[in-house]
Amino acid sequence: MKMFKSIMNVVTWIENIVLAISMLLVLVLTFGNVIARKVFQHSWGFTEEIVIAVFVLIALLAAGVAARDGGLVNLGLIPDHVSPKTQKILHVISTVLCVIYSLILTWQGVGRIQADHTYSPILHIPKTIFWGFVVVGGISLTLHFIENCLDFCCRKEETHE
Repeated sequence: MKMFKSIMNVVTWIENIVLAISMLLVLVLTFGNVIARKVFQHSWGFTEEIVIAVFVLIALLAAGVAARDGGLVNLGLIPDHVSPKTQKILHVISTVLCVIYSLILTWQGVGRIQADHTYSPILHIPKTIFWGFVVVGGISLTLHFIENCLDFCCRKEETHE
């Protein structure tokens, strides 16, 4: 467990760096495109392709990092009113469903990488790169859902209330 946790700390550190760089990239491209459009009356067409693809990466990695600490939106209607033992059971069931979803997302991303041999219309970049972001996000979600479940189940009983 300690080895897994230390590996996940490194993974999260890398994800946070990728998220920061990605947000900076989106900011620079979008701001640059606005300036180019207003000052030079010429839009950078390529920014839309990059920004949309990077937003997919940002959304999935950020969801993974949020899942690590239980920060994703959930409904506590039932778990808040049951015993700690039942809470653990419900949390495990929830995690299994979330991991199944994440694995399907990853599998679909891999399938798209294998099937989509087209290129983006403006930059002519293989779309497999963009589908790779879905795979990376799906793996991130899977790992963080598992990490959150392990953390939740290893807590002492009194911390659940």
